[in-house]
Amino acid sequence: MFSLVRFSIDAAKEEGYPLVIPIKEGKFKKDFFEDVRFRIAVEGGKEVIYGSYKSEKDSLKWGARLAKFLKYNEIEEVWVRAGELRADRIVEGVLLASYEFNKYKVGKEEKEYRVHVTGEDELVNKAKIVTEAVFLARDLTNEPANKLTPQSFANKIQEIFKDLTHVSIDVLDERELESKGLNGVLAVGKGSVNPPRLVIIKYKGDKGGLIAIVGKGVCFDAGGIHLKPTGYIEDMKMDMAGAAAALGAVLLAAKLGLRVNLAAVIPLVENIPGPKAARPGDIIKMFNGKTVEIVNTDAEGRLILADSISFAEKELNASTIIDLATLTGAQIVALGHRIAAIMGNDKELVEKLKKAGEDVQEYLWELPLPDFYEELVKGDVSDLKNLPGPNSREAGSIVGGLFLKNFVEKAKWAHIDLAGPAINPKEWEWMPKGGTGFGVRLLVNYLENISES
Repeated sequence: MFSLVRFSIDAAKEEGYPLVIPIKEGKFKKDFFEDVRFRIAVEGGKEVIYGSYKSEKDSLKWGARLAKFLKYNEIEEVWVRAGELRADRIVEGVLLASYEFNKYKVGKEEKEYRVHVTGEDELVNKAKIVTEAVFLARDLTNEPANKLTPQSFANKIQEIFKDLTHVSIDVLDERELESKGLNGVLAVGKGSVNPPRLVIIKYKGDKGGLIAIVGKGVCFDAGGIHLKPTGYIEDMKMDMAGAAAALGAVLLAAKLGLRVNLAAVIPLVENIPGPKAARPGDIIKMFNGKTVEIVNTDAEGRLILADSISFAEKELNASTIIDLATLTGAQIVALGHRIAAIMGNDKELVEKLKKAGEDVQEYLWELPLPDFYEELVKGDVSDLKNLPGPNSREAGSIVGGLFLKNFVEKAKWAHIDLAGPAINPKEWEWMPKGGTGFGVRLLVNYLENISES
């Protein structure tokens, strides 16, 4: 038997007790204010919980640590006064930190914690919608590969969006992928008994240009013929975290009614060794007409992204393209599990995404795309190759970005490599172990800024 802990949050018109109050100074010793901490006091016969903080930037962490404090002390109901902290970030922190993926456990005993935030109805309700979208991305990322094949993922997407207005969905099967020349997607997916799919979700909220969000959706990445070793293959059900984030962001934009035009382009494949699997040395003609030699079958994400980026620009007429992918282990080596890498061909777009990430504390660090590294992806017997060489470890994340750059013509483009932040090896603050939903809040913050401008 285990406990399924659930936090419910609502906006309250009046304060009650125990009352949780943010505090910057006074009442306690100086060291209490060096970080976010909570302490219970009894004043006038009523319980008050004080939570220290340094600045408004602590709002998210304050909410996350409040959730853990309540759970540890088994305080099942509180009222929260946001004060100078951001009420929406407090709510996001509480809910994001409370997430558990217990879908496949039996013998659940549910325990509910209730948090009432006073006087912030609109912010509280919006924050709850935001976290629901993040939870969706987390749930999808954590789903086992036998439950989330390319086709079942496509079915789930259709189910999720079925009641939303201004949204349309197209699903391309392997025959349609072949007829359109999306051979990068086909090459990666043809080794599996579960054939590939390409899902296009369109949301029309404005009269302006189209922003396309491309999400890498490798439902399971065994590495293909270049089979991944033990220690790396076990988490590869999560190699579709970019697709989950793209899905969550477009869903949230539609629910919030943002004044933008969006398309999520989500290639869904399984990269499995099999009798029909792509081989090292194979050459494929991509959607944009360029040829690519497959040097390593485990560098598959860039192949399905490249086709999808070209498709978004040529078929959908996207003027801005943002792709998200758990693309390279090199990103984790360089930036760890708290910061994603970003690259692109438009400085303003990159800066806007970085700023959006700072606002929601999903941080991006820009890597360059220098001309002198372009030779690393130039082919010997083809236009391009998907890796510089079979044993190359040089500039791994940058090489991935430079490869993708070849599939953008005129659109503004940014590539976010979130291999580290999307899949957490252990729980941290508001991020759970496993799928984190990184990118959903970042993208929606960026889209909100466009919608409001």
